Amino acid sequence: MKSGKNLKRSPVKIVIFAVLAVLFAAAVWSILRKDRETTQEFLAPVITINPVLGSIEKTIHISSQVETGRLITLVPRVAGTLVFLDANPGAQVTADQLLARIDSAPYDLTFLQAKAAYTTSKSTYDRINGLYQNQAATRQNFEEARAAYEAAKAQFELAELNLDYTNVRAPMDGIVLMRHGTEGGLVDTGMPLVTIGDLGDLRIKAAVPEIHYRFFAENWESMEVRLTVRALEGETFILEPLSLAPYISPENRSFLVEYVIPEGAERGLRPGMFANVSFILERREDVYYLPFRVLGSRDRLWYADENGEAQFVQYSPAFFNEDVFEIPRELSRRSYILEGQHFITPGQKLNILSENPGVSVQ
Repeated sequence: MKSGKNLKRSPVKIVIFAVLAVLFAAAVWSILRKDRETTQEFLAPVITINPVLGSIEKTIHISSQVETGRLITLVPRVAGTLVFLDANPGAQVTADQLLARIDSAPYDLTFLQAKAAYTTSKSTYDRINGLYQNQAATRQNFEEARAAYEAAKAQFELAELNLDYTNVRAPMDGIVLMRHGTEGGLVDTGMPLVTIGDLGDLRIKAAVPEIHYRFFAENWESMEVRLTVRALEGETFILEPLSLAPYISPENRSFLVEYVIPEGAERGLRPGMFANVSFILERREDVYYLPFRVLGSRDRLWYADENGEAQFVQYSPAFFNEDVFEIPRELSRRSYILEGQHFITPGQKLNILSENPGVSVQ
Protein backbone atom coordinates (compact mmCIF):
# COMPACT_ATOMS: atom_id res chain seq x y z
CA MET A 1 0.00 0.00 0.00
CA LYS A 2 2.75 2.45 0.86
CA SER A 3 4.55 1.91 -2.39
CA GLY A 4 1.39 2.77 -4.29
CA LYS A 5 1.04 6.13 -2.54
CA ASN A 6 4.67 6.98 -3.35
CA LEU A 7 4.11 6.31 -6.99
CA LYS A 8 1.14 8.67 -7.04
CA ARG A 9 3.09 11.47 -5.44
CA SER A 10 6.12 11.26 -7.76
CA PRO A 11 4.57 13.16 -10.73
CA VAL A 12 3.71 16.08 -8.46
CA LYS A 13 7.23 16.32 -7.17
CA ILE A 14 8.57 16.14 -10.65
CA VAL A 15 6.40 19.02 -11.78
CA ILE A 16 7.47 21.15 -8.82
CA PHE A 17 11.14 20.50 -9.45
CA ALA A 18 10.69 21.27 -13.14
CA VAL A 19 9.04 24.59 -12.40
CA LEU A 20 11.79 25.54 -9.97
CA ALA A 21 14.44 24.61 -12.49
CA VAL A 22 12.81 26.74 -15.16
CA LEU A 23 12.59 29.70 -12.79
CA PHE A 24 16.25 29.30 -11.77
CA ALA A 25 17.40 29.12 -15.40
CA ALA A 26 15.38 32.21 -16.24
CA ALA A 27 16.91 34.11 -13.36
CA VAL A 28 20.45 33.10 -14.34
CA TRP A 29 19.81 34.00 -17.96
CA SER A 30 18.40 37.39 -16.95
CA ILE A 31 21.44 38.16 -14.80
CA LEU A 32 23.89 37.11 -17.50
CA ARG A 33 22.03 39.13 -20.09
CA LYS A 34 22.03 42.19 -17.88
CA ASP A 35 25.79 41.83 -17.23
CA ARG A 36 26.45 41.41 -20.95
CA GLU A 37 24.39 44.47 -21.79
CA THR A 38 26.19 46.45 -19.09
CA THR A 39 29.56 45.35 -20.47
CA GLN A 40 28.57 46.21 -24.01
CA GLU A 41 27.35 49.63 -22.98
CA PHE A 42 30.58 50.59 -21.11
CA LEU A 43 32.52 53.33 -22.99
CA ALA A 44 36.23 53.58 -22.17
CA PRO A 45 37.16 57.21 -21.35
CA VAL A 46 40.09 58.48 -23.44
CA ILE A 47 41.71 61.70 -24.61
CA THR A 48 42.81 61.90 -28.23
CA ILE A 49 45.29 64.03 -30.15
CA ASN A 50 45.73 64.83 -33.82
CA PRO A 51 49.16 64.67 -35.51
CA VAL A 52 50.93 68.01 -35.93
CA LEU A 53 52.49 69.26 -39.15
CA GLY A 54 55.77 71.06 -38.52
CA SER A 55 59.51 70.53 -38.05
CA ILE A 56 61.42 68.11 -35.84
CA GLU A 57 64.93 68.77 -34.60
CA LYS A 58 67.22 66.01 -33.43
CA THR A 59 69.47 67.64 -30.86
CA ILE A 60 71.90 66.96 -28.06
CA HIS A 61 71.93 69.19 -25.00
CA ILE A 62 75.03 69.87 -22.91
CA SER A 63 75.28 72.04 -19.83
CA SER A 64 78.15 74.48 -19.51
CA GLN A 65 78.94 77.97 -18.28
CA VAL A 66 79.75 81.24 -19.98
CA GLU A 67 83.42 82.25 -20.12
CA THR A 68 85.37 85.20 -21.40
CA GLY A 69 88.00 84.72 -24.06
CA ARG A 70 90.41 86.95 -22.16
CA LEU A 71 90.44 86.48 -18.40
CA ILE A 72 93.48 87.74 -16.51
CA THR A 73 94.20 87.61 -12.80
CA LEU A 74 96.77 90.24 -11.82
CA VAL A 75 99.43 89.14 -9.35
CA PRO A 76 102.31 91.20 -7.94
CA ARG A 77 105.82 90.43 -9.09
CA VAL A 78 107.33 91.78 -5.88
CA ALA A 79 106.34 91.31 -2.25
CA GLY A 80 105.44 94.02 0.24
CA THR A 81 102.62 96.04 1.77
CA LEU A 82 99.68 96.84 -0.49
CA VAL A 83 99.22 100.58 -0.02
CA PHE A 84 96.80 101.24 -2.91
CA LEU A 85 94.12 99.18 -4.66
CA ASP A 86 91.64 100.86 -6.98
CA ALA A 87 89.66 98.01 -8.52
CA ASN A 88 86.05 97.59 -7.53
CA PRO A 89 84.04 94.77 -9.16
CA GLY A 90 82.16 96.03 -12.20
CA ALA A 91 84.53 98.95 -12.81
CA GLN A 92 85.71 99.54 -16.36
CA VAL A 93 89.48 99.70 -16.77
CA THR A 94 91.74 100.62 -19.65
CA ALA A 95 95.06 99.19 -20.69
CA ASP A 96 98.02 100.48 -18.59
CA GLN A 97 95.70 101.96 -15.95
CA LEU A 98 97.23 101.91 -12.43
CA LEU A 99 95.20 99.50 -10.30
CA ALA A 100 97.45 98.74 -7.32
CA ARG A 101 100.66 99.89 -5.69
CA ILE A 102 103.00 98.12 -3.31
CA ASP A 103 105.06 100.09 -0.78
CA SER A 104 108.09 101.16 -2.80
CA ALA A 105 110.32 102.43 0.04
CA PRO A 106 112.50 99.28 0.25
CA TYR A 107 112.77 99.13 -3.51
CA ASP A 108 113.69 102.83 -3.70
CA LEU A 109 116.66 102.22 -1.41
CA THR A 110 117.74 99.15 -3.35
CA PHE A 111 117.47 101.15 -6.55
CA LEU A 112 119.61 104.00 -5.18
CA GLN A 113 122.25 101.56 -3.96
CA ALA A 114 122.35 99.77 -7.28
CA LYS A 115 122.50 103.07 -9.14
CA ALA A 116 125.46 104.27 -7.08
CA ALA A 117 127.33 101.01 -7.59
CA TYR A 118 126.55 101.12 -11.29
CA THR A 119 127.79 104.72 -11.62
CA THR A 120 131.03 103.91 -9.82
CA SER A 121 131.70 100.72 -11.77
CA LYS A 122 130.97 102.46 -15.05
CA SER A 123 133.39 105.25 -14.25
CA THR A 124 136.09 102.72 -13.32
CA TYR A 125 135.44 100.68 -16.42
CA ASP A 126 135.63 103.73 -18.67
CA ARG A 127 138.96 104.74 -17.09
CA ILE A 128 140.53 101.24 -17.28
CA ASN A 129 139.24 100.81 -20.83
CA GLY A 130 140.97 104.04 -21.88
CA LEU A 131 144.22 102.93 -20.29
CA TYR A 132 143.92 99.49 -21.84
CA GLN A 133 143.39 100.96 -25.30
CA ASN A 134 146.63 102.92 -24.80
CA GLN A 135 148.36 99.80 -23.48
CA ALA A 136 148.71 101.40 -20.07
CA ALA A 137 146.67 98.72 -18.26
CA THR A 138 146.85 94.95 -18.31
CA ARG A 139 144.23 92.81 -19.91
CA GLN A 140 143.43 91.30 -16.51
CA ASN A 141 142.67 94.73 -15.08
CA PHE A 142 140.50 95.50 -18.08
CA GLU A 143 138.49 92.25 -17.79
CA GLU A 144 138.03 92.68 -14.03
CA ALA A 145 136.72 96.23 -14.53
CA ARG A 146 134.40 95.10 -17.32
CA ALA A 147 133.01 92.21 -15.23
CA ALA A 148 132.37 94.50 -12.28
CA TYR A 149 130.68 97.02 -14.55
CA GLU A 150 128.40 94.42 -16.17
CA ALA A 151 127.42 92.96 -12.77
CA ALA A 152 126.64 96.41 -11.39
CA LYS A 153 124.64 97.23 -14.52
CA ALA A 154 122.58 94.06 -14.15
CA GLN A 155 121.88 94.82 -10.49
CA PHE A 156 120.88 98.35 -11.38
CA GLU A 157 118.49 97.23 -14.11
CA LEU A 158 116.97 94.61 -11.79
CA ALA A 159 116.47 97.19 -9.02
CA GLU A 160 114.89 99.56 -11.54
CA LEU A 161 112.59 96.77 -12.78
CA ASN A 162 111.53 95.78 -9.25
CA LEU A 163 110.79 99.40 -8.46
CA ASP A 164 108.55 99.58 -11.50
CA TYR A 165 106.85 96.32 -10.46
CA THR A 166 105.54 98.04 -7.32
CA ASN A 167 102.97 99.60 -9.65
CA VAL A 168 100.43 97.05 -10.90
CA ARG A 169 98.71 98.14 -14.12
CA ALA A 170 95.86 96.73 -16.22
CA PRO A 171 97.20 94.71 -19.17
CA MET A 172 94.09 95.32 -21.32
CA ASP A 173 90.77 97.07 -21.59
CA GLY A 174 88.09 95.24 -19.65
CA ILE A 175 85.97 95.06 -16.54
CA VAL A 176 86.93 94.13 -12.99
CA LEU A 177 85.32 90.79 -12.20
CA MET A 178 86.83 90.11 -8.78
CA ARG A 179 88.89 91.98 -6.19
CA HIS A 180 91.10 89.69 -4.11
CA GLY A 181 93.48 91.95 -2.19
CA THR A 182 92.97 94.46 0.63
CA GLU A 183 94.81 97.74 1.19
CA GLY A 184 97.23 97.54 4.10
CA GLY A 185 97.74 93.80 3.81
CA LEU A 186 100.98 92.04 3.02
CA VAL A 187 101.18 90.46 -0.43
CA ASP A 188 103.63 88.04 -1.90
CA THR A 189 104.61 87.28 -5.45
CA GLY A 190 101.92 85.29 -7.21
CA MET A 191 99.15 86.30 -4.79
CA PRO A 192 95.97 87.31 -6.71
CA LEU A 193 95.01 90.98 -6.51
CA VAL A 194 92.42 91.60 -9.24
CA THR A 195 90.69 89.55 -11.94
CA ILE A 196 89.86 91.34 -15.20
CA GLY A 197 87.77 90.04 -18.07
CA ASP A 198 86.80 91.21 -21.53
CA LEU A 199 83.00 91.13 -21.80
CA GLY A 200 83.25 91.87 -25.49
CA ASP A 201 84.67 88.38 -26.06
CA LEU A 202 82.26 85.97 -24.38
CA ARG A 203 82.58 82.31 -25.25
CA ILE A 204 81.35 78.90 -24.19
CA LYS A 205 82.98 75.48 -24.24
CA ALA A 206 81.12 72.17 -24.27
CA ALA A 207 82.38 68.63 -23.72
CA VAL A 208 80.68 66.47 -26.34
CA PRO A 209 80.66 62.63 -26.02
CA GLU A 210 83.17 60.99 -28.33
CA ILE A 211 80.42 59.06 -30.16
CA HIS A 212 79.57 62.30 -31.99
CA TYR A 213 83.14 63.19 -33.02
CA ARG A 214 82.92 62.09 -36.65
CA PHE A 215 79.70 64.02 -37.20
CA PHE A 216 81.13 67.13 -35.54
CA ALA A 217 84.38 66.89 -37.50
CA GLU A 218 82.34 67.10 -40.70
CA ASN A 219 79.61 69.54 -39.68
CA TRP A 220 80.61 71.57 -36.61
CA GLU A 221 81.23 74.77 -38.57
CA SER A 222 77.88 74.65 -40.39
CA MET A 223 75.49 73.19 -37.79
CA GLU A 224 73.19 75.47 -35.85
CA VAL A 225 74.08 75.80 -32.18
CA ARG A 226 71.88 77.60 -29.66
CA LEU A 227 72.59 78.78 -26.14
CA THR A 228 69.80 79.10 -23.59
CA VAL A 229 70.32 80.90 -20.29
CA ARG A 230 67.84 80.32 -17.49
CA ALA A 231 69.04 83.40 -15.58
CA LEU A 232 67.88 85.53 -18.53
CA GLU A 233 64.41 83.94 -18.57
CA GLY A 234 65.39 81.39 -21.16
CA GLU A 235 66.75 83.87 -23.70
CA THR A 236 68.39 82.17 -26.66
CA PHE A 237 71.66 83.08 -28.39
CA ILE A 238 72.89 81.77 -31.76
CA LEU A 239 76.57 80.80 -31.46
CA GLU A 240 79.44 81.15 -33.93
CA PRO A 241 82.04 78.36 -34.26
CA LEU A 242 85.54 79.00 -32.95
CA SER A 243 87.44 75.74 -32.45
CA LEU A 244 87.14 71.95 -32.36
CA ALA A 245 89.57 69.92 -30.26
CA PRO A 246 91.61 67.47 -32.39
CA TYR A 247 91.69 64.83 -29.64
CA ILE A 248 89.47 62.89 -27.21
CA SER A 249 90.00 63.45 -23.51
CA PRO A 250 90.86 60.09 -21.90
CA GLU A 251 89.41 61.23 -18.55
CA ASN A 252 85.79 61.64 -19.65
CA ARG A 253 85.83 60.29 -23.23
CA SER A 254 84.71 63.59 -24.73
CA PHE A 255 86.05 66.37 -26.94
CA LEU A 256 85.80 70.14 -26.54
CA VAL A 257 84.11 72.53 -28.93
CA GLU A 258 84.28 76.27 -28.39
CA TYR A 259 81.89 78.92 -29.68
CA VAL A 260 81.71 82.71 -29.61
CA ILE A 261 78.57 84.37 -28.21
CA PRO A 262 77.88 87.46 -30.36
CA GLU A 263 76.48 90.48 -28.50
CA GLY A 264 76.32 88.45 -25.30
CA ALA A 265 77.31 91.25 -22.92
CA GLU A 266 74.92 93.73 -24.56
CA ARG A 267 72.03 91.33 -23.84
CA GLY A 268 72.96 90.81 -20.21
CA LEU A 269 75.16 87.74 -20.43
CA ARG A 270 78.01 87.52 -17.89
CA PRO A 271 80.91 85.12 -17.28
CA GLY A 272 80.01 82.26 -14.98
CA MET A 273 76.33 82.07 -15.95
CA PHE A 274 74.93 78.56 -16.25
CA ALA A 275 73.77 77.77 -19.78
CA ASN A 276 72.40 74.95 -21.88
CA VAL A 277 73.98 74.38 -25.30
CA SER A 278 71.78 72.74 -27.96
CA PHE A 279 73.46 71.24 -31.02
CA ILE A 280 71.04 70.76 -33.95
CA LEU A 281 72.22 67.50 -35.50
CA GLU A 282 69.36 67.17 -38.00
CA ARG A 283 66.11 68.96 -38.84
CA ARG A 284 63.16 67.74 -40.89
CA GLU A 285 60.60 70.22 -42.18
CA ASP A 286 56.91 69.69 -43.03
CA VAL A 287 56.53 66.34 -41.31
CA TYR A 288 53.77 64.94 -39.10
CA TYR A 289 54.65 64.00 -35.56
CA LEU A 290 53.18 62.87 -32.25
CA PRO A 291 54.37 63.03 -28.64
CA PHE A 292 55.87 59.88 -27.18
CA ARG A 293 52.99 59.68 -24.69
CA VAL A 294 50.86 58.34 -27.53
CA LEU A 295 53.06 55.30 -28.10
CA GLY A 296 51.75 52.35 -26.12
CA SER A 297 53.41 49.14 -25.06
CA ARG A 298 54.82 46.88 -27.77
CA ASP A 299 55.04 49.85 -30.17
CA ARG A 300 51.27 50.16 -30.58
CA LEU A 301 49.65 53.36 -31.77
CA TRP A 302 46.06 53.33 -30.53
CA TYR A 303 43.49 55.44 -32.36
CA ALA A 304 39.75 56.01 -32.53
CA ASP A 305 38.22 54.80 -35.79
CA GLU A 306 35.21 56.30 -37.59
CA ASN A 307 32.84 54.22 -35.42
CA GLY A 308 34.34 55.51 -32.19
CA GLU A 309 36.01 52.21 -31.44
CA ALA A 310 39.59 51.55 -30.31
CA GLN A 311 42.02 50.19 -32.88
CA PHE A 312 45.81 50.07 -33.07
CA VAL A 313 48.61 49.94 -35.61
CA GLN A 314 52.15 48.66 -35.02
CA TYR A 315 54.74 51.41 -35.48
CA SER A 316 58.41 51.81 -34.52
CA PRO A 317 59.62 55.45 -34.77
CA ALA A 318 62.51 55.99 -37.18
CA PHE A 319 63.14 59.72 -36.66
CA PHE A 320 62.54 61.36 -33.31
CA ASN A 321 63.91 63.55 -30.55
CA GLU A 322 63.42 63.42 -26.81
CA ASP A 323 59.82 64.71 -27.07
CA VAL A 324 58.16 63.66 -30.34
CA PHE A 325 58.49 61.20 -33.22
CA GLU A 326 57.69 61.41 -36.92
CA ILE A 327 54.84 59.42 -38.47
CA PRO A 328 54.15 58.77 -42.17
CA ARG A 329 51.62 60.95 -43.97
CA GLU A 330 49.31 57.96 -44.51
CA LEU A 331 48.91 57.73 -40.71
CA SER A 332 48.34 61.44 -40.19
CA ARG A 333 44.54 61.51 -40.69
CA ARG A 334 43.66 59.65 -37.51
CA SER A 335 42.93 60.79 -33.96
CA TYR A 336 45.36 58.98 -31.69
CA ILE A 337 44.70 58.17 -28.08
CA LEU A 338 46.88 60.29 -25.80
CA GLU A 339 45.55 59.06 -22.46
CA GLY A 340 43.67 55.87 -21.60
CA GLN A 341 45.26 53.59 -24.21
CA HIS A 342 46.72 51.27 -21.59
CA PHE A 343 43.30 50.00 -20.46
CA ILE A 344 41.45 49.31 -23.71
CA THR A 345 41.05 46.43 -26.12
CA PRO A 346 40.59 46.39 -29.91
CA GLY A 347 37.03 47.18 -30.93
CA GLN A 348 36.07 48.65 -27.57
CA LYS A 349 33.68 51.59 -27.65
CA LEU A 350 35.29 54.87 -26.58
CA ASN A 351 34.13 57.88 -24.64
CA ILE A 352 36.29 60.70 -26.00
CA LEU A 353 36.47 63.18 -23.14
CA SER A 354 38.43 65.81 -25.07
CA GLU A 355 40.37 66.12 -28.26
CA ASN A 356 43.79 67.75 -28.27
CA PRO A 357 44.70 69.33 -31.63
CA GLY A 358 48.38 68.93 -30.85
CA VAL A 359 51.13 71.47 -30.22
CA SER A 360 53.66 72.46 -32.84
CA VAL A 361 57.33 71.88 -31.99
CA GLN A 362 59.76 74.22 -33.69
